[in-house]
Amino acid sequence: MSQIMIHITKKTYFPISHGIPYSAVRSCVVANDQLIVIGGQEGDFMAKPGSPIYKCSRRHEVLKLYFTCQLTKSCYPFLQVQYGDVYMLNAGKTWKQLPSMPLPNSHIEFAWVVVNNSIIVVGGTTLKHPITKKMILLGEVFRFNLDTLKWSVIGRMPFRVKTTLAAFWNGWLYFTSGQRDTGPEDPSPRKVVGSLYRTKLSL
Repeated sequence: MSQIMIHITKKTYFPISHGIPYSAVRSCVVANDQLIVIGGQEGDFMAKPGSPIYKCSRRHEVLKLYFTCQLTKSCYPFLQVQYGDVYMLNAGKTWKQLPSMPLPNSHIEFAWVVVNNSIIVVGGTTLKHPITKKMILLGEVFRFNLDTLKWSVIGRMPFRVKTTLAAFWNGWLYFTSGQRDTGPEDPSPRKVVGSLYRTKLSL
């Protein structure tokens, strides 16, 4: 049983027990004075040594992968895997597990905003294709209602996209930039875009 560590202050940590051999990196949202961690990712590509633009190589973290294989006798799931579970830190410094996301989603690939006591999640990446092993982008707009503690899909983006930016202003939900999909039939990433879209959002 591993521990997912959330750094709250310089010397205070609150562990989340989790049945994975290493710590996943989570997305953190503060709503109603409560810390909520959503989704996350285990594993990533290695940094390319000496790259002036901090480019990644196509190799995974070999040392980490080696020990994972020794522990689990299975290598592929830990090359890079996304999670959909959700936790909230209670006042008593204990974690409460909340309903999971409709789909696993990487912490660094989706954007979120808080609107009318709901967390709106835009885009992202989910588990890789089981055969091609290609990354799968998401185009759904997810809502987590903080009153009912339930997830729902409230819309779709014009294309699947990861590492986008989102904002809410004056009744409009905006998203811009990121890396979009190859096409309607291919959810793998391709072109980096800089366009801006918006839609009316009433909750």
